[in-house]
Amino acid sequence: MGKLSKHLKWILPVLGVLVAAVGFGYLKFFAWNPERQKLAVINERIITVAQFEREVNKIPAPFQEVLKEEPAQFLEQMILKEVLLQEARRQGLKSDPTALGEDRDLSLIQNLLKKEVLDKIQVSPQEVQEVYQQHREQMGKKPLSEVSPMIEGAIREVKGKEKTEEYVASLKNKAKIEIDESRLKEISAAPPDTNTKEDFSRAMKSGKPVLVDFGANSCMPCRQIRPILKELEKEYTGKAEVLIIDVYKYKDLATEHRVSLIPTLIFFDKAGKEVFRHVGAWDKESIAGKLKEAGAA
Repeated sequence: MGKLSKHLKWILPVLGVLVAAVGFGYLKFFAWNPERQKLAVINERIITVAQFEREVNKIPAPFQEVLKEEPAQFLEQMILKEVLLQEARRQGLKSDPTALGEDRDLSLIQNLLKKEVLDKIQVSPQEVQEVYQQHREQMGKKPLSEVSPMIEGAIREVKGKEKTEEYVASLKNKAKIEIDESRLKEISAAPPDTNTKEDFSRAMKSGKPVLVDFGANSCMPCRQIRPILKELEKEYTGKAEVLIIDVYKYKDLATEHRVSLIPTLIFFDKAGKEVFRHVGAWDKESIAGKLKEAGAA
């Protein structure tokens, strides 16, 4: 018994280390490995976290940042793409021989939609006649024979979009799709901070010129000018206030300052009086110039 106790003194710690090492190895190579983390499963075809991240990283900024903040939207597109590819392969369709790389998948999907949707669309002479009668004035009263091909093409395009949406929805409904919502939430990035109504009130009473970007995190032009505004905020520290107000959080401020389109940049002088506004994205030099005109030394 004494010998057993003596051996246990060193055997148990060693076993503990081995168990910990095995556990860590499992976490590192399986549970923590993005290549093995399932984000979604479509008819037994797995989309991993790593695959999702690689696809998102192909998107240019600022679209990439927005997709990382709301990954469900992009995952939905990946799922629909996978559903279409699976159906095309099930039917034995081939991509165009000249297509290379990722274009092969796009070509395969296009061939599927052409076969199942676009080639089946029919446009009757009566439909063309009805559109012609409704829009004859806009067509310069040209004879039907002259504009008929254009009208037919427009009708085909509208029908094609509608039928394509119906077809894709039907394939998705038939597919077995599982999404790991908890993991999707884990990989979601936090949206960038914006200023509050209290920040706005303090800035207007600061005795300094104020630049306010009325926008939203989901607005692409708004996100394009964010880096510029952050740079100006640092460069004009102590000289001017630069704020970003989310119009969806503070609708009352947006209404009060007559903001109807975003982004809207509004410049206020030291007394809090509006001196200029610009709608849409803008370059740094122009924004800085207006800040100086507003009184920023």
